[in-house]
Amino acid sequence: MHADFASRIPAWPRFEEADEAAMIDVLRSRRWWRGNGDVGDRFETAFAEFLGVDHVRAVSHGTAALELALAALGIGAGDEVIVPATTFIATASAVLRLGAWPIPVDVEPDTLNIDVALIEAAIGPRTRAIVPVHMAGQAAEMLEIMAIARRHGLSVVEDAAHAHGARAFGQALGAIGDAAIVSFQSGKLMTCGEGGALVTNRADIAAESFALHSCGRPKGDTDYRHMMPATNMRLTEFQTALLLGQLRRLPDEMARRDLMAPFFETQLAEAGLRPLATRPYVERHGRYMVLAWFDPADFGGRDAGALSAELRAMGIPAFRCFPPVHRTEMFAPGALRRLAGVTGAPPDYAALPTPVADAAAKSVIWFSHTLLLGGEALLADIAAALASLGTVAPAGAGSARSAIPA
Repeated sequence: MHADFASRIPAWPRFEEADEAAMIDVLRSRRWWRGNGDVGDRFETAFAEFLGVDHVRAVSHGTAALELALAALGIGAGDEVIVPATTFIATASAVLRLGAWPIPVDVEPDTLNIDVALIEAAIGPRTRAIVPVHMAGQAAEMLEIMAIARRHGLSVVEDAAHAHGARAFGQALGAIGDAAIVSFQSGKLMTCGEGGALVTNRADIAAESFALHSCGRPKGDTDYRHMMPATNMRLTEFQTALLLGQLRRLPDEMARRDLMAPFFETQLAEAGLRPLATRPYVERHGRYMVLAWFDPADFGGRDAGALSAELRAMGIPAFRCFPPVHRTEMFAPGALRRLAGVTGAPPDYAALPTPVADAAAKSVIWFSHTLLLGGEALLADIAAALASLGTVAPAGAGSARSAIPA
């Protein structure tokens, strides 16, 4: 069974002969560096047109893009930035790297996006920004988040690492906030192995971000002008050549995932899980993951880590939900004391109440988007394999309800 699943799941990342030709073109040009090539510029222009935004800045990682966006907004030592409790750690660690404090807010049980009803209570005198995450490619409640931010004079950076091509409220995700970031890490919907981008409609952020991502130098500098302390986040020409091909294929791949996701979610519900809901305002779901709640009691007491490990042993790419960021070792008092540049005492992270995020870490698993590029037979067999690990007869879509916090 294990080898059978592994052989049936579509390979990722994808590439074509055109991608090989594009890489060879860069190789033979001898212009491998972003500073003297033009492929990076072409990708930034194409991606900006695809998203309907004015500016794209390709960088070395999605994590670097987060640091860049926050730095371009002036976030620094002693500031506070509101983030969802359930997210990949980079959403919070980028804040810490700038000397600021992330303030985790609990998430909605049906989407695992930040709970907008809890945001204003988390705003304090040092709050400077909100970083909503479009979890698994589903839009957060951006209109409400923007309204809250404007009432309190805060910036908004969308973490759209999961949301390439997703849309809501008449716009692409990434085009709504003051800035946004995307990731091109190996597992993402568009990938060049490692990489990311800052996205914005604000000319001031775009201008500030160039020097910040290129050793403090303005574009075209040959006189070693270094206008600010900065690092090197530039992406190579080889990587942007790959991204042009990834962008070309993205619409067809999105259509395939849109076709297969409802079928897979129905199969998971019949196996005793409860897939996340899709909110009515979502015009296009990114479908980076298929997430579902389950009741550990229905699976022999297995939590999300144990259940997903058994599925991976079968060759199925399944993983536990992210732990709440403030429950990770990074937020232990000893680790926080080693941070450079932070000022003041950290918040009492251990005391922050995030019951939904805490429950999700034990009772939510996710499946890779690569499964959705396969067929119905594959998805049905995966759901059957999952059901075989259960200890009670599946009761349909409502069977995992007891695992979901009210």
